[in-house]
Amino acid sequence: MRRARPSVFERIPTATRAWASRLVLLLACASVVATSRAQSNDVASPVHTGTPFRLTAETGRVTRTVVVRASAKKKLSDPVEGEVHIQAKAKWTPADPAQTTKPSLVISHLHGETLHEDRRSVLEPDVAVTVESMEFLSEKCSEDQGCEWTLQTVFGIDVPSDADSGTVADPGTVDVEWTAQAFMHVLDDSSVPNGFTVSVSEP
Repeated sequence: MRRARPSVFERIPTATRAWASRLVLLLACASVVATSRAQSNDVASPVHTGTPFRLTAETGRVTRTVVVRASAKKKLSDPVEGEVHIQAKAKWTPADPAQTTKPSLVISHLHGETLHEDRRSVLEPDVAVTVESMEFLSEKCSEDQGCEWTLQTVFGIDVPSDADSGTVADPGTVDVEWTAQAFMHVLDDSSVPNGFTVSVSEP
């Protein structure tokens, strides 16, 4: 049987092949380092406690506006980005103690006119259930953009229809307590700016 002709790579001396492989690996690592952006450690805001509210059949959805601000002793020249964590504790009181269908608390975020559902959790009678949501805040602050983000968070109840009758039962009441906290960092700089602070509030 005729032996297969060696490939071009196989005809290169072994030592040269090893050197070339290492060079390719080093170039790949250098490319990753060159394209990754520096960023500082996260700075957390104080926890903002929102005003509690009640969801019912008549008021099945409530919107809360959350404003995040970042500042430093000197005007920020590097962009800032981060995320907001929303935590809700919901306690459901059924209208009918014998009710078998359970509502869910749903946390969504409004982007323009589009509502994006993020998290939901099925509620239990007279038990505080925690639902947590997170929303990313894209980079701002450079080029006089200002360091403020406004987030529209929507809390709602979803009641499934009865499997037998197809009707939707009165959900009773859902009492909601909620908090918000932001975690922000500076891009293109690995150090936190002097006096860098983050705050969360409602207008």
